Amino acid sequence: MSNILSEEDIADLKGTLRRCSPETIEAAIRFRECGDPAALRTVVYGVIRRYQPASASMRLENAGDDTSLIQDLGLDSLTLLEIVLTIEETLKVQINNEELKEIRTLGKLNQFLRNKIAGVGPVISAKQYSREHLALVLPQQPPFLFLDCAELGEETVKAEYQIKGDEFFLAGHFKDEPIFPASVLFEALGQAACLWVLEKAPKLLAKEIKANHVFFASLDGAHVYRKARPGQQLTLESKLVKLRDPVAIFSCSASSNGDRIAVIDRLVLAFGEQLAPEDPATVASPSATTV
Repeated sequence: MSNILSEEDIADLKGTLRRCSPETIEAAIRFRECGDPAALRTVVYGVIRRYQPASASMRLENAGDDTSLIQDLGLDSLTLLEIVLTIEETLKVQINNEELKEIRTLGKLNQFLRNKIAGVGPVISAKQYSREHLALVLPQQPPFLFLDCAELGEETVKAEYQIKGDEFFLAGHFKDEPIFPASVLFEALGQAACLWVLEKAPKLLAKEIKANHVFFASLDGAHVYRKARPGQQLTLESKLVKLRDPVAIFSCSASSNGDRIAVIDRLVLAFGEQLAPEDPATVASPSATTV
């Protein structure tokens, strides 16, 4: 169904898209008049191109779905907000602040707008964390931070860590054959679980949880299947099994290129002013579901 724009509407649209290319304006008119979804990409790229600084490390024509709006395209938070406001006014959509926090790549912005216009709801259910963001949230800090990035779901955390080879402990573990220690591997899985506790548990439990008040309590069923060595990219996954104040219980696994490295059947984190109960099993069983 077409909706022919008036001359006044077109003039307003051109004002909104000032300094954008004629192709961007034509695509915006086409979208507003007949809802052509193919016009979305042209509009989005045209608006971003208007605001992208010349000093950006990547030009838009070389970008892909995984291109970061901030790190790669050089958009700071204020510029990104201006882009969003221009897109909202151009396409007659609304992006709230919570949705905006989740849009970090060009592909997610395009997919979000397609879903928003189609009325199917937000496409992004997982929150992305860079290493810099993780350092702001977690109590663990370099050189004892073993997560490079993470994706936070409703009950899951998936993180990555590249074993660089220059970790301080590898010089002595072991001589002439550096191997990533199992204890540090389990620590990395615990850090992923800690991220979930700090970001998700406060809302679910309606209580504040301070970063330095999350403690390792216990683990059961910890197994290592392969050596982890410098150069390997570790995928670290922690899944919530049970949450009940003051503990959270997770099952965890580590892999590299699809090969299983290690698992923890039951990892218990305690949080709050007090340490964990003497027997966390009395608070929650590993087979229970989230409450």
